[in-house]
Amino acid sequence: MSFDELIDRLRDRFFSYWRSEKRSIKLLSRLLALTLFGAAISTIAPTLADELSTDPTMLEPVVQTVESTTTTITIPETPTASPTASASQSPEPLISRPPMTPSSPEPLPESGESVTAEVAAEPLAIQPKYTVRVPPSGAIDPRATTYFLPHIFASQDDPEVEFTMICVRGGAGMRFDAMQKGVASNSNEGSERLFGDLSGYLVISAETNRAINLLNSYQGLFISSLNGGLSGRSLSLDFVAVTKPVADPAFCAAARSGATMTLRPLGLDLSTVKGGGKLK
Repeated sequence: MSFDELIDRLRDRFFSYWRSEKRSIKLLSRLLALTLFGAAISTIAPTLADELSTDPTMLEPVVQTVESTTTTITIPETPTASPTASASQSPEPLISRPPMTPSSPEPLPESGESVTAEVAAEPLAIQPKYTVRVPPSGAIDPRATTYFLPHIFASQDDPEVEFTMICVRGGAGMRFDAMQKGVASNSNEGSERLFGDLSGYLVISAETNRAINLLNSYQGLFISSLNGGLSGRSLSLDFVAVTKPVADPAFCAAARSGATMTLRPLGLDLSTVKGGGKLK
């Protein structure tokens, strides 16, 4: 007899009892069927409850209200397991937190974008002593109205002094022409500054050696007179150590080194005897 035939016989026997004409046999068969069904339910239900209690998807999410700052966490009740079911550990509830937003309204500047304030030029608090070589006087024709100043020399030994401002002032009616002659070479930008070209108050500023070279350039400083001859007049040169190139006449008062030159007339008078010459 095969297994399928056994199943068929048992099923036929069960249905024969279930549909028996005897009332007692019919009741006993149905009572036995209900007993078997209840035993099956009492065995399967606790196992199914344990499996559902360990499933994270069956847990209810956290309820967070806007009106209240209190966070409510709801944990579902675990079904009571029968004594025959194995105890299982309940997992921790899932807590959801709102996303955090940055509180800074503006991004912080990068380290390479540092802001530095420009420092204004000014004379040094302690002025160094310059070595100045300027002839005290210059011989000139009493009738001359123009004169080229001889090349001057100036230096200082303080290594902290990098820039120098040279101030040239003359008497009434005198005019100074530096660098390119006949053209006002004034400049208030860059590393070489010049103020008052073609006037009686000249200011030149740059690195120390460069400032002196600018004064001596184009055959030297050209001096002219607007009224009468230059003989008997004088001019002064002052040297000011500054923090950066600047051509500001207000800083000339801080000078501690300088020189004065006087233009004296040549010794010509009626007693001057000219040498004789022989014509061929």
